[in-house]
Formats: sequence, structure tokens, C-alpha cells
Amino acid sequence: MMTLQARESFSPINYPGRPLRSYPTDSPRAKARLVVLALLADGRMDAAELDGLAKNRAFAELGVTREAFFEVLYEFCADATGLPDGRGNYLLSPALLETLFAEVGSVAERQKLVRLIFDVIRSDGHLADGEARLIWHALDTWRLRLDDGIEYRPRVAAFRQRGRQRQTEFKAMSGRG
Repeated sequence: MMTLQARESFSPINYPGRPLRSYPTDSPRAKARLVVLALLADGRMDAAELDGLAKNRAFAELGVTREAFFEVLYEFCADATGLPDGRGNYLLSPALLETLFAEVGSVAERQKLVRLIFDVIRSDGHLADGEARLIWHALDTWRLRLDDGIEYRPRVAAFRQRGRQRQTEFKAMSGRG
């Protein structure tokens, strides 16, 4: 499971049978929420990650303004307060992640998101377990390869090698291996 921290000051928004609000398939907000997951996958939001979004024109690629992106971030954190708590963090099950990934159906948009997620998680120079699980879960759910949508960079090879080990660990933990 992936964990993240959310402020306790948010009041939970409950949707019958669904802990998180839904967005229309391939909508800018559905795509932005997946980038929000990448921002929070290591348990905190890093300034380098936010700077990276601006430098890479991620908001324009997602089809949202900076303000709309932060609205999605706020909405996600508000919704996350209703998720199961795992020792100070909120837990996102593999099934819930698959539901979120299913809100992006276009292969081209999926490839674009893989690149954006990859850029976010590598922007602080550290690959946390939650970040590795998120990218591998996206690749598995969407049946993509790591280099789909990502220009080759020397760091990709090192990331891929570390990621293979983490992917094996993730599959073993989730019963998929």
C-alpha cells in the first residue's frame, strides 16, 4: 500500500461506496490528481517537486492552471482524511489506485502522465518507497514500460535498476508476484 500524510484539519467528504471523489475520464483534474499522488507519495510535498512542475510546464500539459492544480491537491487531501489510517499516514489500497488510474483512458495521456510522474518523483534526487510503488503501479495498471513517454536520460537506467527490485518487493507484498 502507498501511504501519504494529510492534514487532520480537513473534514472528510464521504461518497457512497467511494472514499475519493471521481472525475470524468481523461479530464484535467483526473490527470492532475495522479500528479498530486506523485507529489505526496513520499509522505511530504517538496519545494523541488513543485518547482519541477513549473519548469516542465506540467500545468499546461495537464490542461489546468496552477490554481486549479492546487484545488485538486486540496480536494485530494480533504478526501484522504476519510481513508484508512496507517500510523499517521493514510493508506491507498492497490484497488483504489487502480480506480484512480482508470480515470485516464487515453494511451497518449497515460504516456504523458508516466513522464510527468517520473519527473516529479525524481526531482528531489531521492526515490522513496511510496514513489517507486506509485510509478510501478501506474506502469502495471496501464501496461506500459518505464521508457514509454520518457526521454532517455542516464538516470533512467539507474532508476530502472532500483525500480525492478522495488517492483518485485511490491508484487510480493500485494500478492501479485
